[in-house]
Amino acid sequence: MNCYGYRRFPLPHGYSAHSVFYKKKNTKRMRYLLPFLTLVFLAGSVIVGILYVIARFLSQINFNPESQAWKKTVEGLRARLKTQAAGALVPWDGEMLSLLSLNRSITKKPGFFNSASEGVFTTIFQEPVLAYAEQKSGNTGVLIARTSDREFIFRKKGKETEIWLNGQPFGVLVDGALLSAGRSPKLLARLEWKPDEVQSPLLLGDKTVAAIANPLKTDTPNPRALTLLRSLSAEEESAVLALTVFVVVR
Repeated sequence: MNCYGYRRFPLPHGYSAHSVFYKKKNTKRMRYLLPFLTLVFLAGSVIVGILYVIARFLSQINFNPESQAWKKTVEGLRARLKTQAAGALVPWDGEMLSLLSLNRSITKKPGFFNSASEGVFTTIFQEPVLAYAEQKSGNTGVLIARTSDREFIFRKKGKETEIWLNGQPFGVLVDGALLSAGRSPKLLARLEWKPDEVQSPLLLGDKTVAAIANPLKTDTPNPRALTLLRSLSAEEESAVLALTVFVVVR
């Protein structure tokens, strides 16, 4: 007993008055720490949600063809083409489509601070013939591809892709079907994509006119981008080239 008449009870083995004091202090700290961490987590979730909404909003503006952001994006991609071999592309003629290869002489992939990719495709004779630049944002994107005589702009949005040729609406690509632009669209071409095959048939009307190579399945050193089965008119060639570019730029 102590001087006040109270009996002292021994502390359990391994404990001391000092350790009991700090355990109580740590328990008190934890009591305040958990609500603080919960508040930080909720605040972080709100910030991430706000940033996601802003990113979605900006991407919609960026890829709206009527917006200034769209025009700025297109001009930026065009500027990238000018810094490549776009000014030195070999002249496009009736044989170039069949000579187009999957080889690229210049390739720049997206980085941490740069969402654009670019490159130059060559013919099977290593001549620069097709330059491209692309920028993506989620499931939307803008792709510009140039030959010496024409420019394609692809506006990708989900499963639908709008295509312009030399600044004019050309067509809409949906599930492999390329429809002409306008209020009364007609079927320009159809790609029966077969991801497990080396080539996929491309049809004009009900006839197969070409086979487009799958870049992920070819293993030859100098693969052609497509195999033509007959000669094409100017409009047919543009439709076939548009689908070819859409497939090989990956």
